Amino acid sequence: MSYTLYGQSGFGSVCVEAALELLGLDYEFVEADPLGDEANRRRVTAINPVGQVPALILPDGSPMTESAAILTYLGDLHPGAGLVPAPDAPERAQYLRWMSFLSASIYSTFTLSDDPSRYHPDPEVQEALRHSANERRKAMWTIMNEAFEGCAGPCLLGANMSFLDVYVAMMSFWSPRRDWFEANCPHLAGAVHALERNPVIKRVWARNYDAEALA
Repeated sequence: MSYTLYGQSGFGSVCVEAALELLGLDYEFVEADPLGDEANRRRVTAINPVGQVPALILPDGSPMTESAAILTYLGDLHPGAGLVPAPDAPERAQYLRWMSFLSASIYSTFTLSDDPSRYHPDPEVQEALRHSANERRKAMWTIMNEAFEGCAGPCLLGANMSFLDVYVAMMSFWSPRRDWFEANCPHLAGAVHALERNPVIKRVWARNYDAEALA
């Protein structure tokens, strides 16, 4: 039994692609660009009416969306991999806290900045909305970075990587981009560097990011 992942190179589907690879699960990747042409958009909305990726078709044929939820679900299904803390593990609370924070406070800002015309018809207002979303994102990254000052490392939850590291690493490629992230979020960046030494992550990243982004 296999999964089907609807996504687009460099988009939010990257973290689910990485999760499936890290867990060694069989899956098919279907390219579906939510910001692309009409055919692409129809392909996305047929699975996720919100028009966003990732969308994952489970082995029983049911769809699942929302990247943080997908990562946690897959990790809970495969506890032996150790990529999501068990419900009774001391790290579970922080895992859930920061996965939710990333989704609600950082990921959500891209809905506004990627296409502000969905929120207001005036181009000048759109530009103001985009700017506000970008500044809000920087502020949220700074808050999270400060929370991890002095963490034991090398990963965010301690000695072993989790899907929290994957989620942070994926978003670090997005605006305001890696240079800003490296300079302003050193406590998070250290965990990202540790994650990216993993050969599976290297392979997934190479498929999704250009050489300049990976430098």
